[in-house]
Amino acid sequence: MIFWSTISHPEKILCYTATNLSTHELQYALKFGLKFYMRSYQQLIDFLPPLSSFRNEASGMITSYRVNQPQIENSERPALVFLHGFNGSSKSWACQFAHFTSQTVIAIDAPGFGGSQFVDGGMVAIADEVAALISSLVTGKAVIIGHSMGGMLAQVLGATHPDICQAIILSCTHKGRAQPVGSPLRAAEQERIREREVMDDASYGALRVGKMLSGKIDPQIMAFLAAVAGEIRVEGIRCGGFAMQYLDTSPFLDKINAPVAIFTGADDVVVKPDAAAALKAGLPQAHHWLLADVGHAPYCEDSVSFNSAIEQFLDYVSAV
Repeated sequence: MIFWSTISHPEKILCYTATNLSTHELQYALKFGLKFYMRSYQQLIDFLPPLSSFRNEASGMITSYRVNQPQIENSERPALVFLHGFNGSSKSWACQFAHFTSQTVIAIDAPGFGGSQFVDGGMVAIADEVAALISSLVTGKAVIIGHSMGGMLAQVLGATHPDICQAIILSCTHKGRAQPVGSPLRAAEQERIREREVMDDASYGALRVGKMLSGKIDPQIMAFLAAVAGEIRVEGIRCGGFAMQYLDTSPFLDKINAPVAIFTGADDVVVKPDAAAALKAGLPQAHHWLLADVGHAPYCEDSVSFNSAIEQFLDYVSAV
């Protein structure tokens, strides 16, 4: 938890003090003036690494991503690979890029999101594309952190590409919708497509974020999440929607050998309790974190607690 105190000067300049911040967090706070620890969504976006593209020579598919590789890397810390949710993109992980600066951090755009091309073949085919990209950037294994839709992808990655997974973190996710392959796209996703086709970016982003969070949310956090969601394309909705609709990770779970952590937002209105419970039951050895006072976007709603939970799990993984 961060505690801020403010002192108002005659010049109307605010001075901030903070406790329980890492050295980098203090540097980041001081650099940007401490309003999110800074909580200014444009400054979060400006902090992101530029978008890059990877072409899989085997499939010809292009996947976009962002990567930060520090000049002096902590060799004891593995690379972190972040996989976003249905309302996100590689931009979603700005708070994690700002925090994890001593190790390689990679954020990947799902098919149809960012600059990534649409992929046929469901979540297994998507996992193959993501694995090829990770292998091109990382020597050895990485920690896979998947949120919501990205958490479903992380489950499949752990089962089908164990050679690249040192550990897996599943944030606010479930096992998929387990609908018959070939069934029409669900009405909810069809409605999203209709909304995306007629609404401007700002309106669509605000609508989507409003439906995934509850309670009182910092306006700057809402603005950041809405700015990211406002860039979603119809191709992403269709590809991600079908991939989740046809997916049931049940047969994959017992093939995951890497250590697993499950993060749950205490106020998550998207992942229903029975779906969350089914995932936990399928991964009985997983470690659980209940993140207080956050909904379906803990990586941004309370990035300090989210990042701290990642670090705690990494400490456990490095010790076993």
